[in-house]
Amino acid sequence: MLTGPVHASLSGIYFKLGSLLLFCTMDAMVKALGGVYGPFQLMLFRSTVAMIPVAVIVWRAGDLRIVRSNRPWLQAVRIMAGLGSTAGFFYVFPRMPLVDAYAISFAAPFFMVGLAVPLLGEQVGWRRWSAVAVGFVGVIVMLDPFGISFHTISLVVLAATFCYSLSTVLVRAISRHDSDAATLFWFSIVSSGVSLGLAIPEWVWPTAIDWVWLLLLGLLGGVAQVLVTRAWRLAPAAVLAPFDYAGIVLAMLYGYLWFKEEPSWTVWLGLPLVIGSGLYVLHRERIRARARGLEALA
Repeated sequence: MLTGPVHASLSGIYFKLGSLLLFCTMDAMVKALGGVYGPFQLMLFRSTVAMIPVAVIVWRAGDLRIVRSNRPWLQAVRIMAGLGSTAGFFYVFPRMPLVDAYAISFAAPFFMVGLAVPLLGEQVGWRRWSAVAVGFVGVIVMLDPFGISFHTISLVVLAATFCYSLSTVLVRAISRHDSDAATLFWFSIVSSGVSLGLAIPEWVWPTAIDWVWLLLLGLLGGVAQVLVTRAWRLAPAAVLAPFDYAGIVLAMLYGYLWFKEEPSWTVWLGLPLVIGSGLYVLHRERIRARARGLEALA
């Protein structure tokens, strides 16, 4: 039975998949609420309520020094990238089909794998590049490129995707110097302050039921952020990147069941490629973990 660091990448994959489920649910809620409330007001709830799981982490640590940053400038860049990503996606989700937004955002694995080389010094083999490429081809097939016309809002998604990718890679870089609690704490604090200032001019007072939805949105986002931050600490960016493709499955389901957005027949053609790319990386990590475990025992 393998224990210890040999399971780090596998654990990171499981944390990533858990965060993906919560993030997709939150994004669907953003789309549903975005017709009434502006993106910065939604960001405010996302950031402030997310402080609850962060507070639990700090409380369990029993020491406020856990939120101290040893690389404040790196945290600052990560926060700016995270704000750009959140604002961009919160703006576009109510304005375009959820599946389309997710599909464009799947340029993220290429950004992340590319950024991980200079920023993290990670070695990316041809198998991982191939898994990312196969998954991306699956997304293109699902989108039916011959029937899609791109608009300015698609560029907003692409810009938000780059910010997301940069933020994600920086989280792993920061994990070498700061605790997860520090990364989560400072992003929540700064994001809450910035979104509050920008939300005031467009503020809409929530109804009683919307208070529940908005609080749930923030809680889902907070827990998901805890999970994904832990995932990026445990596993290399090139390992986790292909699993972002699994989000298209949830986006398709939410789009159909919640917003009556019907996917085209090409979705069913590309779906096996998307799922297969993630499963292949998981299979490779199991082989690598087993090999490292045998080496440790030798």
